[in-house]
Amino acid sequence: MANFALILPRPEMVAQAGRIARQLGMKVVLNQYAVAEQILDVAADARKLGADIVVARGLHASILREKTDFPIAEIRLTGLEIARLLHRARSLVPHVARPRVGVVTFSNMVGNIQGFEDILGIELYIYFVAKDAEMEQEAERAVADGMDVILGGDFVNAYCRRLGKRTLFFEGSEDSLWETLRMARDLGFASDMERRNTAHLQVLLDYSFNGIIELDARGNIVCANDMACKLLNQSQDTLMGRQLTELMPAEDAEFWKDALTQQQELYFSVLELAGLRVVANAAPMANWDAAGGMVFSFYEMKKMERQGARALRERYRLHRYLAHGRFENINHASRAMQKVIRTAQAFAETSQPILLQGEVGSGKSLFAKSIHNASSVAQGPFVTFRCAAGGPSQTEALAAAALEANEGTLYLNAIDALKPEGQEFLLRLLEESVVQTRIDELPRSTNVRVIASLDGSLLPCAIAGQFRWDLYYVLAPMLLELPPLRTQPEELEQAIDMCLDDCVTRLDRYVVLTKESRRVLMEYPWPGNYIQMKAFLERMVLTTSTRTVHGEYVRRLLGQLYPAPVRDRLSPAEMEARSPEEAALLEALRKHCGSRAAAAAELGISKTTLWRRMRQYGLTNGTLL
Repeated sequence: MANFALILPRPEMVAQAGRIARQLGMKVVLNQYAVAEQILDVAADARKLGADIVVARGLHASILREKTDFPIAEIRLTGLEIARLLHRARSLVPHVARPRVGVVTFSNMVGNIQGFEDILGIELYIYFVAKDAEMEQEAERAVADGMDVILGGDFVNAYCRRLGKRTLFFEGSEDSLWETLRMARDLGFASDMERRNTAHLQVLLDYSFNGIIELDARGNIVCANDMACKLLNQSQDTLMGRQLTELMPAEDAEFWKDALTQQQELYFSVLELAGLRVVANAAPMANWDAAGGMVFSFYEMKKMERQGARALRERYRLHRYLAHGRFENINHASRAMQKVIRTAQAFAETSQPILLQGEVGSGKSLFAKSIHNASSVAQGPFVTFRCAAGGPSQTEALAAAALEANEGTLYLNAIDALKPEGQEFLLRLLEESVVQTRIDELPRSTNVRVIASLDGSLLPCAIAGQFRWDLYYVLAPMLLELPPLRTQPEELEQAIDMCLDDCVTRLDRYVVLTKESRRVLMEYPWPGNYIQMKAFLERMVLTTSTRTVHGEYVRRLLGQLYPAPVRDRLSPAEMEARSPEEAALLEALRKHCGSRAAAAAELGISKTTLWRRMRQYGLTNGTLL
């Protein structure tokens, strides 16, 4: 609701205006009498109090309109009030057939009043003044012109009476206050509506997944939405006031200058902007704004290309097996991950079987596909066989998969679940490159590259007699250990940003992490690694009620989705096996999902002390799972 300031030229108007404003339901933050010399100071007070619209009269209104940017609702005398005043003036000189009546006032207090001459049988003369200093001059003119009655304010009345002239105070009634305050209230309604529309428009701009830039008639950037800043990797401050052509190569800059100069609409034009290939649209604002200018919207060209490529690859997948993964798709911000990728790239050059080990969700499937696409059989099929799928005829299913993978890659997921018969089949496939499921069946030759993976380590399975040692020794030389996310802060932070960007693109929901929420995500151990984190972030983006995601919400959601009761309380046996201090540390860390800050706060110690004691007892993120 708009706030109003009532700055009035006469003390008696204050109470009247206040009463009328209350009856109209207006929110008045200032209602004050002021002389002209005080008007700007009073206006400054009104601004501090949050006034949106000022109600004033005469000279006050003229000064405010000239010296401030406030919207002004001016108090003007109504036609009925002026008619009454002129009728009273006529009655002061009943002996004069057609009296001469002069009005000395500010032009913004009255409209066209000449029409009253014939109605009232008077000769009407108007002496408009622009400032107080002109009052005496115009009053003197009215006297010199032989006016029978002179209407004006306090100064005019006093001056003319000293010269023996009949005068009448040029003052309105409550009618003009009612009319002006109603007008001010309507102006407030319009202002409120404009504010709401502006706020709605700003939300639309902020949540748009196209970059949107407003330019003035000279091509300078006036404003840009969040997505434009993100795509261009520029802040609002660095973009404001710059020529859009500064972000373009010379050829595109000339093309854009022509469009801007001629106020031409652009549709689906491919341009380069800050090194980014974009599809741009632009529309002139000449129809809405006399100053001209353009609205320029754009989105990344690669995004459209990727969407087209995905569609083509999906159609190709319907006809044959396709590996959707390359080394360039793998995060490698940390040195540890860079080393793993270099090793995997080296393994891709050989035809030997490869064994991938790592926790759930650590990216084993993506590495397998990337190795395939970097190998000599990249043009062949990539066939996945899930050893844990079960079924009575695992060996026959494995044989069918091996034949399907001929001249390509056979990826064995969860190889530790391969039954003894399947292990024997796989060993012969690796040693002799043949497929044979029954003794009475002829062996069939096949050229297949094998990549196997499991959650955890294969060695304990061999030690326990659950996996053949000879097969283990065939697989072990090309062993690749994938580190968990929690051991690589650089990878974890990059993965969080990439997953959030993916959610923003797919779900059309733009969210921002606070420092606290990012810290909670960074400190959580993520036992499910990429799979868990991606699913959690999508849930978080979908259900957050605010654009800014706070740490408390992230912590509460983690606890809700992954309560893991065994992590919140230690078993009696676990309590006996640990010292009281170690047990308290472990219980607090599990209770708070691995958050060191929250655990330290509960224990009443610093994070440094907590970390030192964790190292003392050998407590790692893995211990908390």
